[in-house]
Formats: sequence, C-alpha cells, structure tokens
Amino acid sequence: VKIVAASALWLATKLEESPRRARQVIIVFHRMECRRENLPLEHLDLYSKKFSDLKAELSRTERHILKEMGFVCHVEHPHKFISNYLATLETTELRQEAWNLANDSLRTTLCVRFKSEVVACGVVYAAARRFQVPLPENLPWWKAFDAEKSGIDEVCRVLAHLYSLPKAQYSPVCK
Repeated sequence: VKIVAASALWLATKLEESPRRARQVIIVFHRMECRRENLPLEHLDLYSKKFSDLKAELSRTERHILKEMGFVCHVEHPHKFISNYLATLETTELRQEAWNLANDSLRTTLCVRFKSEVVACGVVYAAARRFQVPLPENLPWWKAFDAEKSGIDEVCRVLAHLYSLPKAQYSPVCK
C-alpha cells in the first residue's frame, strides 16, 4: 500500500503543474513511515541500497499503475470552462462559488464519470441556485456547452451528498 501510494503521488505530480523528483517522494514517505512507526528520524542515504531499491520499486509500481490506466492520464479540469461559462455574468461571488464547487468536485468521482464540460455546467448551476442568479431557460444554456440536464443534475446530487457527509477524520493506517 505504501509504495502504491507513493507511486500514485509521484505520477500525479507529473501530470499536474508541480512535478517532483522520485528522491523527494521517497524521502517524504520514508519520514512519514519513521514517524508512524515511532522510529527515530534517520537520514536516508541517497547512495544506499535501500534508497536504490525504493526508487526501483517506485518506478516499477508507477509503470503498473500506468498500465492499469491504459496509459490514459490526461484529465481536463472543469475550472477552465467556468470562466468561459460565466463571462457574460458579472457576478464575482458566483464565479468564486462555482470555482470552490469545482475544487470540491475533485474529492468525488465526477471527473472520471463526466466530461469536464458537464461538471463545469453542474457547478455553475449549483452556484447559481445558491445565489439565486437566473440562468437562461428559453434556450437551454447547457446545450451550448455540450451538456445534458441529467448529467448536471447528477453533478448537483453528488456535490449535495458530499456536503452532507461529516467532516473527514484522520485514522492511522498502521498501529
């Protein structure tokens, strides 16, 4: 589990705007393991066999993750669509609320279940309902953004469910 978590994090940093070196990920996970196991925080020698084994396993596990994902790693975030969708509306709080909802949507499976356009329409719709900002209804506005009403409704349901959950609590994995 630890090496899969480290490899997934390493891969995620490569896919986003903050790539990290394998060395950095290994050192952080080593320190976390030392703290979790109440071991003394020892310096991990970058030229040791332990480090080279961890680095090789990190790379090997990353390849397994990529293989399982079919090497499809590109995910479009809904954020870039929000500004375009709200360009005509001059309300800053609506844009901020939609942005916050888009951030929170990343805690769910919405980004892999729906296209980014649908998630963006869903968060804009939810934000507009919260601030009671009317959106055009005569020509369904979501059609212009290649979204279906059923998808928008599902995005709103998932976000409502997310906000109904109790706050996350830390629970140690290792004892």
